[in-house]
Amino acid sequence: MTTTIKSRPRKKSTRRKGAPRATQATSSRLKELWATPEFREKMKHRDQARIAAAKADPTKFYRYGVPDGMRRAEAEHLWARANELADRFIEGLKAKGELPDLPRQVANNSDGGIFVPPTDEGKAEGALREAFVLAVGPSTPRVKAQASNIVLTYTKAKPTSKDALLRDRPEDFLNTLIGSED
Repeated sequence: MTTTIKSRPRKKSTRRKGAPRATQATSSRLKELWATPEFREKMKHRDQARIAAAKADPTKFYRYGVPDGMRRAEAEHLWARANELADRFIEGLKAKGELPDLPRQVANNSDGGIFVPPTDEGKAEGALREAFVLAVGPSTPRVKAQASNIVLTYTKAKPTSKDALLRDRPEDFLNTLIGSED
């Protein structure tokens, strides 16, 4: 035998049905203000001042590189730390011989924009460094996973599967085992 619990009726709003909302009063007041030329001129100067301030210091008006829930100072500190770690990572790869230790070549950049190395090895190093920065910096979990995947793809060899070893002749399998013990 099941028992049913009677639910209480939902609590009604204290606002009466016919009462005008506060937004209607605000909306009508703003319409009155915008009808006056003085108010329009005042708002025009406010907007122009904001545009001028954004041109003078654009970093105050955008949140690029600052994750949600984080302040700019915290994010800048974490990005600086990520750049330091990326430099150490690249130096470690160069020390192991996985990346060529080429001297930095300066390419002429007429527009003063982003530096792009002239060689393919330099471009690969730059891309790997930026992927590492994204992997350890303050970014979203999705970006971190994608960047980590890129770094691991180009720095670590994938493990060989058992099927690949067993498909070859048994002698080849034994030779690989003997060769790995050295």
